[in-house]
Amino acid sequence: MANDNPPSYDYATQDSGKATPPHSPVKGQIDKPYAHNQGVPPPPHTLQAGPSYAPRHDPTNVHHYVNPLTGEHVVSVLPPNHPEMVCLQEGRHIKQTRFGLLGVLAAIFWFPLGIGLCLLDRRVRCERCGYVLEDGFMCG
Repeated sequence: MANDNPPSYDYATQDSGKATPPHSPVKGQIDKPYAHNQGVPPPPHTLQAGPSYAPRHDPTNVHHYVNPLTGEHVVSVLPPNHPEMVCLQEGRHIKQTRFGLLGVLAAIFWFPLGIGLCLLDRRVRCERCGYVLEDGFMCG
């Protein structure tokens, strides 16, 4: 059995070239790092070096549109019957206006000036695609 402890300081610093350390390898034995782990497979949660697997995606259909208002070319993966693309093709949105609770209360309690506050607290969005065209300044 080999000694697991390192040699003493006096033994390691002596000038005699004849002495060999007590833990020297046996003749013919090659010192391999981690030689005791060579037959054991690594745990399943460790990463292994090798070729990586990248999933292949199916090619997507790309649709080309022309904005009727600006004439710019638009490329999208959304199909032509998607609500956002219908609004783009027509060049307009179907507006739906909602007034916030604070704006309505301000219009009731502070009648002349409250109407202006009510107009500031409105949200305009498209009924078809849901795009917010105008967002109110106030909360509620």
